[in-house]
Amino acid sequence: MRSILASVMLILTLASCGTAGTSSARSPLSTDGASPTTSTVLGARPEEQFGPSGAPVSSVSPIGVGVSHVVVTDPSRATAPRPPLPGSSSRTLALTIRYPINEPASVRELSDIEPYGRWPLVVFAHGFDASADTYAPLLHAIAAAGFVVVTPEFPLASSSIHAPAVEGDEPAQARNVNCLVDRFVDSKAPAPFDQVISPGPAGVMGHSDGAQTVLLSGYAPAYIDRRIGAVVAVSGRYSAFGGQWFGLGAPPMLVLQASADELNSFTYGIELVQKDLHAAQLVAVDAVTHLGAVTDPAAVPPVANLVADTFAFRLRGDLAAQLRLSDDLGRPPLRLVASHEG
Repeated sequence: MRSILASVMLILTLASCGTAGTSSARSPLSTDGASPTTSTVLGARPEEQFGPSGAPVSSVSPIGVGVSHVVVTDPSRATAPRPPLPGSSSRTLALTIRYPINEPASVRELSDIEPYGRWPLVVFAHGFDASADTYAPLLHAIAAAGFVVVTPEFPLASSSIHAPAVEGDEPAQARNVNCLVDRFVDSKAPAPFDQVISPGPAGVMGHSDGAQTVLLSGYAPAYIDRRIGAVVAVSGRYSAFGGQWFGLGAPPMLVLQASADELNSFTYGIELVQKDLHAAQLVAVDAVTHLGAVTDPAAVPPVANLVADTFAFRLRGDLAAQLRLSDDLGRPPLRLVASHEG
């Protein structure tokens, strides 16, 4: 299988991203490699995509995963200083993109391999002083279940940048999430991903400060993006920042909260689900810490299955995934605490 990129890093420039909740015209993108033709899955029903074995790709029948690293620059937004690093008049994001490939499921990730099929977009927001690598096994499993998972390194919060991380950048991060949704949906992504992401709503997921980030994008009027079809928040919390949350048309929300979270109280998850009168679930991840909910080897497989089936049901109407959710919720260390459909 051939490489899709001339080099590991694509350097892209994004013109101003569209206003949240809208789609802007495609921005001119420059790349350093030719764009090959991407294979597509033919004959699949809207809720199913098929892998090399002919079986539908899902949390129980995963597919191989490729990974690419892309750098994007948004010249319309500034970056605050991160001492000793200076600020910038633009906002640069290093992206890790995991996506299905035409290979059997494996723990390996093949770099810059031709994508396979068309899949919903999921944007993942990392926590404070963490990075895409922090969550690699979880994100691999979600991609293997049939999603293109895009993870930005936030310029003030990522541990991949060699300077002390700076807190409080969640509003700018929410704009980054919206920008990436804008750039990667509706065939506006950089090649070859413009042929890989299926039309329709996107999913967003975040951990800790990253959960705050995607909650803003999903529910805060000042940041809301109507192209988001489902939100997964791990160890997040409610606030009225950005306006009163959970207005008309709020997307379904899955809240995962570690029962032994030493940083964010379990009551934060309870509050989120109580305040959201639309479709919402609160699931405890028992006997793990704040970070362990998304990194502990005992927690990652069941969390990944639940998240993948939730996104499959909410984003592409996969009824088989909906039926699996009750089994997912009964798989330790997960425990359903509260649920309502609004």
